Amino acid sequence: MLQKVEDLKNVSSKEVLGYATGEHAKEIEELAKSLRGKRVLHINATPQGGGVAEILKSLIPYLRAFGVEAEWYAFDPAQAPSGFFGFTNRLHNALQGEPTEFYQEEWATYERVGQQVAAELDEIPHDVLVVHDPQPLPAARFLSHKLPRILFIHIDTVNPQKGAWGHVLPFVEEYDQVVFSNEEFVNSHISRERFRVFQPAIDPLAAKQRMVPQEEARSFLVPFGIPREGSLVVQVSRFDIWKNPSGVVEAFRIARQNCPGTKLALVGFQEAKDNPEATKVYERVKVMAQGEKDIFLFFDPEVLAGSSIGEFTMMVQNAADVVVQNSIREGFGLTATEAMWKGKAVVGGPASGIQKQIIRGENGLIAVSVEELAASLEYMLTDKEARARLGTAAKESVRKSFLMPRLLLDHLRLYKELVSPVEN
Repeated sequence: MLQKVEDLKNVSSKEVLGYATGEHAKEIEELAKSLRGKRVLHINATPQGGGVAEILKSLIPYLRAFGVEAEWYAFDPAQAPSGFFGFTNRLHNALQGEPTEFYQEEWATYERVGQQVAAELDEIPHDVLVVHDPQPLPAARFLSHKLPRILFIHIDTVNPQKGAWGHVLPFVEEYDQVVFSNEEFVNSHISRERFRVFQPAIDPLAAKQRMVPQEEARSFLVPFGIPREGSLVVQVSRFDIWKNPSGVVEAFRIARQNCPGTKLALVGFQEAKDNPEATKVYERVKVMAQGEKDIFLFFDPEVLAGSSIGEFTMMVQNAADVVVQNSIREGFGLTATEAMWKGKAVVGGPASGIQKQIIRGENGLIAVSVEELAASLEYMLTDKEARARLGTAAKESVRKSFLMPRLLLDHLRLYKELVSPVEN
């Protein structure tokens, strides 16, 4: 059921510490020394696509750079039961409050997959187990040992569908600590002493975070159909109901009336294997954009030819005049963080995770309706000085709070507490 994720980059401790504050750098080194040789095992649904995979792609090498024997396993889609990812996608939405019908046989399959995952985990030596999101969540109940277990929940569970939460809660209670990306996402059934809040972060050492001149980035996009001329608005997000791409299209059409020649690129390559609903959302947006010469949709990775998704994403973010993250629900929104790190003016949606990053009027804008988003786009597109001011402030806020060395420190602190409880 599980496959090891390999071919990860190598980074040095010196490179990592170059982006840490002095106080954080010292603590990272001290904690890592006490954890050197400990085996930490991370499990999630997919090795690519989505924020969790993005974080693990960098966090695992960072841990290894300091002597922690970190490994990462993800589901092998070929071994998952038919319909499993469709079920877990609906479960994901139900845990965020969407009314959804489930069948008893689906829950039975979900539990059976958890048993199989647990059997495989029992064969992989580790000192700490870290599980991410609903797909592998039940496994902890069936493990043969009581080693420290951490669950990361990257979604909003405050008002879940009651039936779905009732099935999931007993599995959640098998974990020693539950980590959320936002304190506002914590379900009231989880006691204060059992949860932590780790805000996500981006990796400044990743090629995806490289900054290139806007003119160079616009030239890169020409072979993909986006001309050099005209301002460019970009949203980089999976085609997902919670990212509200249709709302971006509606707002863009309104803003374009006073900003002629402006282009819109919605970039949401279907890379992850755990979100079959993305195709349906994409098809709906495609119908909306039909006949629009200024709207460009990117969904099928095959259009990239010799380029990678990471390179294309990096370039389109650098090419943008304004970046949108129009999320209704969002655990955090790393694509917004990426754009802010590149010095872009970002307009965020009403999602709590976005508002953890963007302070309205200080380092970006927040729009809670189509009309407000349209007005924000028009303001950004017509006021170059405001774009530059907000972009500069955005980059600085990411530097202070949302880079990977800070998240590394959060992890090391928790691992230390769980493997050495007497010392704490």
